[in-house]
Amino acid sequence: MLSNFNQATRFDEFMHFALYNPQYGYYSRGEGIFGGEGDFVTAPELSPLFGQTLGKAIREVLPRCGGVVYEFGAGTGKLACDVLATAGDLITQYNIVDVSGGLKLVQLANLMAQHGPEIEKKVRWLSTLPDKLNGVILGNEVLDATPVRRFKWSNTGPLEAWVQQVDGALQLVWQAADPQFATTVTQLQTQHGPWPEGYESEVAEQSIAWVKTVTDRLNGIALMIDYGFHGALYYLPTRHKGTLRATSRHTAHDDFLAKVGEQDLTAHVNFSAVYSALSSCGGELEGYSHQGEFLLGHGILELATQQPEFTHPTRGAHLRQNLNTLLNEADMGEAFKVICWSKGVNAEGTTLNQAFLANDRSGDL
Repeated sequence: MLSNFNQATRFDEFMHFALYNPQYGYYSRGEGIFGGEGDFVTAPELSPLFGQTLGKAIREVLPRCGGVVYEFGAGTGKLACDVLATAGDLITQYNIVDVSGGLKLVQLANLMAQHGPEIEKKVRWLSTLPDKLNGVILGNEVLDATPVRRFKWSNTGPLEAWVQQVDGALQLVWQAADPQFATTVTQLQTQHGPWPEGYESEVAEQSIAWVKTVTDRLNGIALMIDYGFHGALYYLPTRHKGTLRATSRHTAHDDFLAKVGEQDLTAHVNFSAVYSALSSCGGELEGYSHQGEFLLGHGILELATQQPEFTHPTRGAHLRQNLNTLLNEADMGEAFKVICWSKGVNAEGTTLNQAFLANDRSGDL
């Protein structure tokens, strides 16, 4: 495998290999990467209340979108199971878009266990991005999993990270950035600096391209949840090592080149760049807020109290602990953000729109 890097490889290309290579990539490992026994826990794996609340949030916009849903990055299918639990009567077709398809059997098994064999008539799997996206787009922790270009600021000119095998081991090699990327980095430094010599961070060109492609093809509403910051916080001079992290067995570290394909690599989302990308393609921002604010605005507490185990002395405590993780500012509640945009269809007058208005942070973007 290391022979793939006998020649210097740009960091985003290395990251794509480490995550998505069909033979060696991290995400080809399947469901073993999720949950308490895996490397990380996502919100849908943490509590069904997360997906149930999302389902409740999109109920009023579903008829405007033909009842069609497209979910990206579906993982084990837990989000699909829970969205269908509270919005399934309004969903005519639930599309899981997965370029690898490695988790299809896991997703189908979970869906059938919760909703019965009839669910196969409503859910379908797509291996490529459709030319037209007429419906509601959902994505939880999708944008953070796209490869990034890594840079280092130098007063003599921006540098870019490359990866190369040297004496049987992978090493990070810094080379002068090409003119176009150097211009991008210099503009960021002018806007958010001054940065100290040696300041490192990243630019997520591929996630921005993805947002633009989706928005170009969209006739409906997109709702994305992920961890990240708006641009001013993303490129703070004090955040001098950027946001890129490797994760293995619930431990985050910065040894990005270790155990290629056996650890997750992610970078926080720059939501200001997402906003700029969707706006450039005719998208209209519907709202931007913290995850905790969004879930509270759509009645997650009411859903929680309706659970039979809510008052149980042990199972109820577990439910409330996970709920607190989703909502608490010190946990997922503030670290994760929700951004929603539309094209051709809007959410005006719906509870989705009203909840965003009550906690709107779009001024940060």
